[in-house]
Amino acid sequence: MKETISVSANLDQVWPFVSDPVGQATWNEKIIDVRRKSHEPLQLGEQFGITYRMSGRERDANVEVIVCNPPHEVQFRHQYRWKSQNRYAIEKYSMQQQGNLVQVVQEIDLRDAGIPWFLRPLVWFLNRYGKPVGQTTMESLKEVIEASVSSADTQASSKQTTNSQN
Repeated sequence: MKETISVSANLDQVWPFVSDPVGQATWNEKIIDVRRKSHEPLQLGEQFGITYRMSGRERDANVEVIVCNPPHEVQFRHQYRWKSQNRYAIEKYSMQQQGNLVQVVQEIDLRDAGIPWFLRPLVWFLNRYGKPVGQTTMESLKEVIEASVSSADTQASSKQTTNSQN
């Protein structure tokens, strides 16, 4: 599964929203709990826990950072139990500055997620041609980042005006 958005921001403004698991909960409504010991920037090999709510059910995942190349790419390997077996999903975010926009690409690899092989073409087809109901997770990310950038710009402009009046 793959989705791309363009955000009116720079890479340094986008990176914290994508790389911080706790921050992801501000734009990913499926995340209901993050269990991360560190408050430091994300590190390669770091592990933490996340609880997701999908289709009305909660699912815990152990997550490992398998790629961390600030501010361009981060990959998470989610491990969870399903039908008494360990299952995996890889979540990848790639970011590239293009003028005053950042292109953010989210790719989710579900090959080892336990989806039966005969249903995979249906999942691909629905992801490729289906229309989401409501806002997608990536559209929420774009909205949160652009609101944050706009707020920061307004505050900076206000401080500049105050300083020039003094």
